[in-house]
Amino acid sequence: MQFVIGSTRAGLQLKRSIIDYLIKQGHTVEDVGMKDEEHFVPYHISAANVASLISQGKYEKGIIICGTGAGSAIVANKFKGVYAVHCTNSFEAKKASAINNANVLVLAEWLTPANHAFEIINDWLSTSFGSVFEEEWQKFLANCLSEIKEIEYKNFK
Repeated sequence: MQFVIGSTRAGLQLKRSIIDYLIKQGHTVEDVGMKDEEHFVPYHISAANVASLISQGKYEKGIIICGTGAGSAIVANKFKGVYAVHCTNSFEAKKASAINNANVLVLAEWLTPANHAFEIINDWLSTSFGSVFEEEWQKFLANCLSEIKEIEYKNFK
């Protein structure tokens, strides 16, 4: 799978670990955030860079890392078709995929050690939309997603 990833200074170390991890898993990664300590990229720019590429359909999945995860999630969700969720554990990651069809994972370097982030990423990726529910609930979730897309269409003109 191809990922787009970005961070600010507060996520730089975790991002480097995640990029290495994803590459070892056979994925490709484009880094559109801060790459080194000398060239600062603020969280809102990094998050917007990732979200913009997801919104344009150039990538299916994105990961954003900052200090707390909160600001990056707010920014990413300003883009049409982006469903960014800040996750601090595997349960949240599984549910974000299964219920919300989250296509952007937001992580917090100040809260999440690298090994824990790898587990979160694995659970986010290995759970597909609706997959853990019975057919009736899957239909309900699909309808919810359709209605969310209608809300997007109205609000993102």
